[in-house]
This record gives sequence, C-alpha cells and structure tokens, in this order.
Amino acid sequence: MRRFTLILLSSLLGALAVTTSAEADLDTGQVVVRYRDRQAVVHYADADAARRALPVLRRRAGVVSARPRYVARPADFDDTGVAKAAGTPGGWQAVEWDLVGPFGIDAPGAWTQLTAMGARGGAGIKVAVVDTGVAYSNRPPYRRSPDLPAKRMRSGYDFVANDGFPNDRSGHGTFVASAIAAAADNHFGMIGVAYRADIMPVRVLDSLDEGTSSAIARGIRYAVDHDARVINLSVEFFDLLSGRPYTITSSPDVRDAIRYAGEHRVPVVVAAGNSGEAAIPSRVLDDSIVYVGATTEHGCLADYSNFGHGVDVVAPGGGSDASLPNDPHCAPNAKAGRNVQQVSFKHGDYGDFAIPHDRSGRLGLKGTSMAAPHVTGVIALLLASKVLGAHPTTKQVAQRLTDTARDLGAPGHDRYYAAGLVDAAAALRGAPTPG
Repeated sequence: MRRFTLILLSSLLGALAVTTSAEADLDTGQVVVRYRDRQAVVHYADADAARRALPVLRRRAGVVSARPRYVARPADFDDTGVAKAAGTPGGWQAVEWDLVGPFGIDAPGAWTQLTAMGARGGAGIKVAVVDTGVAYSNRPPYRRSPDLPAKRMRSGYDFVANDGFPNDRSGHGTFVASAIAAAADNHFGMIGVAYRADIMPVRVLDSLDEGTSSAIARGIRYAVDHDARVINLSVEFFDLLSGRPYTITSSPDVRDAIRYAGEHRVPVVVAAGNSGEAAIPSRVLDDSIVYVGATTEHGCLADYSNFGHGVDVVAPGGGSDASLPNDPHCAPNAKAGRNVQQVSFKHGDYGDFAIPHDRSGRLGLKGTSMAAPHVTGVIALLLASKVLGAHPTTKQVAQRLTDTARDLGAPGHDRYYAAGLVDAAAALRGAPTPG
C-alpha cells in the first residue's frame, strides 16, 4: 500500500472564508497540500493567514489540492446506542466500536471533513440496498424503522413479490440499511456511516434470506436505472446440491448486471462471504466490484471471513479472531470481540425494533454482510464530497479505497487483509493512515 511522507514546511504567504460547525474546527494555521507523489502540512502564523494562502498554494505547479487541516473529533450526536429513546445521549460511541474504536473506520474524522465541504453525512447520495428489503414504510403489518427517516427513503421494488413494496420480512436488509444510513440526532439507537444518505430498498431475497440469481441481477439493473450512486450487495452464493459457496460472478446474469453497473459508474459493494476460504471471491469484473472481508474488534481477520486475492479491503464485521499465528492482533482462543450493532427486528416481528442477537445469542450480528455496508457508507461519503469529481468511475472509487486503507497484517497488500481496513477519513483526505 502506497504511503505518503509528511513534510513540515513554513511560509510567510499570507482571505478565503472556510465554513466550520459544531462538528469541525480549523486546526489553527495549518494547510494540507497534496502533490502528485507526496503530501505536506504547511504551517502559518494563524488561521486567517492559512486561509489567505490557499489560492496561492492551489496555483503552484505540481499542487493537486490544498485544503485547511481540520481537527477530527467524535461528533456530539445524542443517539442512545440502544433501540429506544430512553437511553444515554451519546451512548452510541460506547457501542459502535466499528465507527470510533481503535479498529473502527474513523467515521467521525470523515464527518468532520464533510461538514466543512458542505456535504454533511453524505446528503443527496442514493444508496441501493439489494437485499431482503428494508423496513422503510408503515404498511400494515410492516412498520418503518425509527432509525430510518421517511424523508430519506426512496422508491424501490420487490423482485420476490413483483410489486412496488419492498418491505423487509427478514430483518437482514434493515440491519444493512441502518449500518449505511441510520439517522443521527434522533435521540434513538445508532448512527449509520452516511447518516444523511438516501436509501433505495430493492428486495431480491425472501423471508428465509434466499433468492435467485435472476432476481439479484434484475435488482442491480433496477438500482442503476433508478439513479442509485452505489449498490450494497450483502449476499453470498451457494450451490443448492453440494452446499458449496461460489463467487457471485459465476452467475452470467449477475455478472452482466454488475458489468452494466460499472458502465454507468455505479460501484457494487459485495460481501466477500463467510466460509473462511481463500478461493472466493474471484477477481472477475474487479474494476466494478468492491469485495469486502471482515475484521473483528481486535483488528484481526474474522474467523468466518473469506480472504485471498479477490478481496479488495476489509471492514468491521465482528465476532471471533481467525487463527493467524504471526499477527499480534489475533487471539483466537480469547473472548470474541463484540458484534456489529444496529437497529432492526427479529424475523416475523415487523414492528418490534431492537438490536438483534446472532445465532449464539450474542448481541448484534457478525459477518461480511455487516462489513460490506461500512464500505458502502464510506463510498456514499466519498461521492458526496466530490473529491474524485462529480461522477468518478468505479475503478477510481475502488482505487481510492485501497490506496487509503489502513494497513493490517503483513506490510502492504497481503493475503488476509488485502489493501487493509477501510478508513473513511483517509478516503476523503487522500492519504493512508499509518498501520
């Protein structure tokens, strides 16, 4: 993984107004200057001098960008961290290790930068959740999740029932949608990575979390044709006869649909799978797909996560550590790390919103299905920022994620962690976080 060396410079270059908010403070007198092959932090006497210097710096030969440096700090949201309003304000920070913990994705750092850019929380980006549907509306017997605001739910489709009402019957899709875009400052529950993004529910899996490749392919095409900017596909394929997993691009119709998405510059984020195998996923359509493996709260590969050459990045998925003897972050015999927590419902209990438990009775869920929406949320933030332009290619988006991922495991791109742990703040900055 490519690294940049920070070079400290001083200058007398001495006003460009910069918007700040409760979520972002200017780090007095500092400007981050990006060149083609390196990054530098330039120090000035005070914040006003730094602002005045920006136009001059941006005109210099070889300068790609020059931005004020902001202090990243946990956003002061009042969400409770439990699926009810009667909870501790700000309690989400104690629960969502996947966003703010030592091996989280540094969502607050990205939120700080986005607020300064005027694209707070990924506002305006439509994310398609191609899954079991979403608890997006009050349509008896279904109810909308309190953590998914009605004003940010967009029209979708149900390719199982073949109608325009993609209500969730499972809970899986609602969990995924919440990981991507659960509301902030609603005095309830958790926060999603892109907490102001829009959600388009596309139902392709039934109440048993099963579906066909043709339904999934149609769901992907529908999302592209209805202006989704990024698609989350927390789905893995299995052979019905043998029970063996296989890569989703083995299906010709799904492969064609993903190619179609790539042609329209819509990245498809796919869960790498939970079989602990190295042969899945493949690298077919590598420029259109971002495959996501899962890590634990300890910063280790999760014991269930697929890995290998097809995976692009890893993200928090929760659960127990894999057995990787040379990795000091892995302790497979120790107590499992926490699962990922979001608000959803138990199978069949459409109106009973809670934090679900996994099959072992542990709070929250684990899996690459939980890892993928972290990356989808980061892409929504990245698209909202327009740091890659208004409509970057899927290859440009994937490259940005891999270039700025936090290195884990062996130095550089490796067998288990691929490019590393996705880093929301670094993806917006354009510089990797040291491992």
